[in-house]
Amino acid sequence: PRLGLLALRSGLARFKDPLFAVAMQQQLAQRAARGDGHRTRSKGEQQSPVTEAILRKYSADRRARQEHFPWLERVSPALCLSTGIRGLGSRRFEFWRLQRGDEPGALLRERSLQRGTIWHFTGEAGAERQVRTEYATGEVQLFE
Repeated sequence: PRLGLLALRSGLARFKDPLFAVAMQQQLAQRAARGDGHRTRSKGEQQSPVTEAILRKYSADRRARQEHFPWLERVSPALCLSTGIRGLGSRRFEFWRLQRGDEPGALLRERSLQRGTIWHFTGEAGAERQVRTEYATGEVQLFE
């Protein structure tokens, strides 16, 4: 993880992938849970789950991709990300949600498949509020 943190801070393009940051955060959480960072995990020991805060940060990154979801689910099956499509024709939207086991959680982001606009949300399931809009032109609008 020390080398991973150096890689994150180095500014090299291959270490700027948001999934790399999730992996490093997970490694740090595992070390903190062990308390020493020197002991290796035994075969039966479970990995530390990825936290909700890490998944929210990952989903807020414009470079995040749903192709990463299977890896996220493998390292944290109890809390991961899910995606779906809603709407018809030119009003179709891709959405990302937190997923707690089989239960869908809070809406994190929604993207217009026609325009490329992305809306970001915060809050618990059923009480989400919009915090940011990213337009395909690169313009970003923030909300309180």
